[in-house]
Amino acid sequence: MRLFEMLLMFLSIGALWKIIWFRNRPTNIVLWGIPSLFVIIGLCHLILEGWRWQMGLVYLSAIFVLFKYGWYVYHVPTKNVKGRLKPVLLSLFALPFSMVAVCLPLIFPVFMFESPTGPYKVGAITYTWTDSFQKSSDGKSRRINVQVWYPANPSVSSREGKYISNLSEFSKSIEKQYALPWRLLGYFDLVRTNTYQDAPFATDVKKAPLIFFSHGNMLGERFTNSFQTIELASQGYVVVALEHPGTALLSAYPDGTYISFEDKNPKLSMKYNLQNKASIPTIKQQTKDIEFVTEKIKQLSQEGADSPFAGKVNLNRLGIIGHSLGGATAVNVLYKNQEFKAAINMDGYLYGEERQKALDQPLMIMNGGLEYEELDTPPEMKQIEEQRRSKVLGKGYILDIEQAGHLSFTDIPLYSPIMKVISPDVKRNHRIINEATLCFMDRHLKGEKNSSCELIPQHYSGTRIQTRGDAE
Repeated sequence: MRLFEMLLMFLSIGALWKIIWFRNRPTNIVLWGIPSLFVIIGLCHLILEGWRWQMGLVYLSAIFVLFKYGWYVYHVPTKNVKGRLKPVLLSLFALPFSMVAVCLPLIFPVFMFESPTGPYKVGAITYTWTDSFQKSSDGKSRRINVQVWYPANPSVSSREGKYISNLSEFSKSIEKQYALPWRLLGYFDLVRTNTYQDAPFATDVKKAPLIFFSHGNMLGERFTNSFQTIELASQGYVVVALEHPGTALLSAYPDGTYISFEDKNPKLSMKYNLQNKASIPTIKQQTKDIEFVTEKIKQLSQEGADSPFAGKVNLNRLGIIGHSLGGATAVNVLYKNQEFKAAINMDGYLYGEERQKALDQPLMIMNGGLEYEELDTPPEMKQIEEQRRSKVLGKGYILDIEQAGHLSFTDIPLYSPIMKVISPDVKRNHRIINEATLCFMDRHLKGEKNSSCELIPQHYSGTRIQTRGDAE
């Protein structure tokens, strides 16, 4: 929780219980001191942090306390109030009220990212591009939302970047599709991203390597790996995250239309060959998305183009990162396009066409070691996956992170502390993932020969790394 909303919560709930159990008129110091604290803390919260619906019951209790203290000013009891029945009855209501008031903002916090560690501020810009050669499930030309992060020199007038840049369209589309009131997502607008919207490109970066990001199936969005994309941009990379229509939870567009996640095989058995066959069309489609967006980025990277990164991108240094099904897509892109020099597959099966030849380019595979019995991978799938890896991975690394779950490779566990059940210590996992990503990409896109991923287990317990071929 944020500082002032936490102070306001403790003060409101504490004062509420004081009124219930200590019903005599407070001393003048308390009578004027408590409301003054409410005003100061409340204003600081509203001005510096911003209100949110999860704090609604806290606000209600604060108003009640202020009203009660105002009543004390004009009504002086003639005798001490005694008796336990009334406080007990009030407590029967106040206890569940207080529990909900405290739990709501704790369960749905305004989460925070760790500050980027790189030397650059980070700019962000969002595009929606139409691929007239591809069709979406609605029969219309395929529209792809794209978010780009890059090293920046923000000006005084630069606005802070939003976590969900099109939150209004996104939340209203969520309401239409899933019947979730759109205002419930409004608090995402309060998340601090450490980015600046449409900021000028960093002047001391001559040519930045370019990395694409492909999200996972169903829960993924272009913004759900911001912990990683923002860190990369702070280190001097231009990072392009795609939102694959039909694979993303929901793609919302400026005209108010949207495309939701499409589960094409809801009852498919967890057998590798069946899952692989069902995944191939999606992998091919997402590969086409990346090819299309690559060409758009090339156009915007030309000298004189209308974009912050015009003339600033090293188009000879392309990399790609993917999570889950996006990881399989990243490997497919590496096979199809020699322009891409390196890829990272984060906790994704190597679904796709059968490969007879290992990759020429280096590949890093990150694995989460945390599995629950009801979600445990069948032995048959593990066996075939290992066989595929031995064929595909010509050179690179396999990094195992013991305490990482599947969603630990995304921002999603930050959304609520209850996610710790499936993704404990998510910020530590994010640090490991970022360090591994940087050492690998620095080596293969920036040519930094001293960058070695083999040192990661020395820095973090519970990690293990295997080297395949000439990883360096």
